[in-house]
Amino acid sequence: MKIVIILPTYNERINIEKMIPLLEEQVLPKITKNTIEILVVDDNSPDGTAEVVENFMKKWKNLHLLLGQKQGLGAAYVRGMHYAMDELKADAVMEFDADFQHDPHDIPQLIHAMDEGADYVIGSRYIKGGAIPQEWGLDRKFLSVFGSLFTRIVWLNFRIHDMTSGFKLTKTSYLQRVDLDHLLSKNFAYKMHILHDVVALGAKVTEVPIVFYEREKGASKISQKDQFESLYVVLRLGIVDQLRFIKFLFVGGTGFIVQIVTQELSYSLGLAAFLAVFLHPVVNMFTHASDGVALANGVAAAIGAESAIISNFTLNNIWTFKDRAHKGFLQTIQRGISFNLASFGSVIIQFLAIWIGVSVFGPSIRIFSHHFPTRDIILVPTIIVLVIPLNYLIYNKIIWRKKPVK
Repeated sequence: MKIVIILPTYNERINIEKMIPLLEEQVLPKITKNTIEILVVDDNSPDGTAEVVENFMKKWKNLHLLLGQKQGLGAAYVRGMHYAMDELKADAVMEFDADFQHDPHDIPQLIHAMDEGADYVIGSRYIKGGAIPQEWGLDRKFLSVFGSLFTRIVWLNFRIHDMTSGFKLTKTSYLQRVDLDHLLSKNFAYKMHILHDVVALGAKVTEVPIVFYEREKGASKISQKDQFESLYVVLRLGIVDQLRFIKFLFVGGTGFIVQIVTQELSYSLGLAAFLAVFLHPVVNMFTHASDGVALANGVAAAIGAESAIISNFTLNNIWTFKDRAHKGFLQTIQRGISFNLASFGSVIIQFLAIWIGVSVFGPSIRIFSHHFPTRDIILVPTIIVLVIPLNYLIYNKIIWRKKPVK
């Protein structure tokens, strides 16, 4: 596997003079299973950083230099990622600071994690063995810890502990599917956008502990503007994530109306009772306490559930999961059948809940001096507590799942 370590620089002459020899002479010789290239992406530093790299390139042939205009840390990384993938044919790229806040000796452990099967490796400060600088004040420590925690909450992702780490190793098979040219930030928040998209693609994520150090030379480039931009990126991507669920709930609400109408019609017109007659002998094989009225209510619920399934599939396919929908007629029919089979569990759940509910409470329940059909009273909590979570899981993981990365 060819791995390209990307080092973005701007006025890092002093650090790069130490970093490149350390990497070439002490760190990279320990990595024997992979081919390692180093790509310095310099934003035309006026302090002569590029000249230092050019001199080193005469000695080390795996060292590369990419120059460009200063547009922000994220823009530099994106430029480097494109070059690494297009020109150097990298299988994976590593994001790594040139200012020694990341320990070069941690590089092999990130690579080892990928060798063990990870698609996306995060150098984490917030798992056992990781740490942030002791020199930081309480305000800086709070912002760092809170920023990662806030992101985990908004994105509902509690598997990853360090959401804001800048030390990562990513397989290009995933990175190529990220729209790098339209990230929401060209500065520090770029990394959060990439993390979000790579995770959404289903990458296997592994965190390895790292100690994050204070800069020895130069000044920190993080500004208050970067902090607000990070907040914006997190919220914007979080809203986009939840928009699909909001659509799903709207479709579910529409399906609920369809279900109630169909359920009540099938019961009042006698269709449910008619079908219950044929079902009664089968039920008696398992229980001799079957009630014909309760059974008819359960059948009505099942008919209503099936009508909701058809309604939900149609709307979800053309709206909620439009980006994952098949275009061909036959493929749509095949997916519709799969959808119905996968959703059949919800039909059974509703049938049993209402059948048992009517058997226990009778055909109606008195609430505030009014009688309501038991099937309707039981249906609502059953759908909210059991059917909605089950269906959303099935829709995302089975019916409209993202295509795996090849």
